[in-house]
Amino acid sequence: KPLFFGILIPVIIYFAFPIPQVALVAIIWGLVGLYGIILKVIDWYYDVWIMTNCGVIAVHRNGYFDISSQRIDYHLIDDISYQIKGFAAMMLDFGDIAIDKMVASVSVVLKDAPHPKKLERKITQYKERFVSDKTIRDHDELKTLLADMLSAHVHKNK
Repeated sequence: KPLFFGILIPVIIYFAFPIPQVALVAIIWGLVGLYGIILKVIDWYYDVWIMTNCGVIAVHRNGYFDISSQRIDYHLIDDISYQIKGFAAMMLDFGDIAIDKMVASVSVVLKDAPHPKKLERKITQYKERFVSDKTIRDHDELKTLLADMLSAHVHKNK
């Protein structure tokens, strides 16, 4: 849409009406359209998800000076889904991927992500690995706690 309305239409007007006043309006319109396209590309390029060993950090950029981030721990992830809309998205393998949080009914969406199916599988693998490691750590801590309690009880009742 920004390419069509911001660049193509002003170029057509510029060449269709060679009057200097109309050409000036078309040039200004084209510059504003180019600015809008650059802003869209920056918004798309800098929206990222960073996968760590504890969770996913979602960084979203809305304009030049509006950046927000949100951390979603793996144990709080309720559901991961992706959606591929349209022929071009299917052929070029890009789409939207969403993470639903367990605690709040909040969904974090990364739009136009490349290879959404692969990304969904990778997040699922990281989540399973994190839950498995957490279970082992909790088991070891529980074992140590019970051994300390038993030792203290035996020492106390001697």
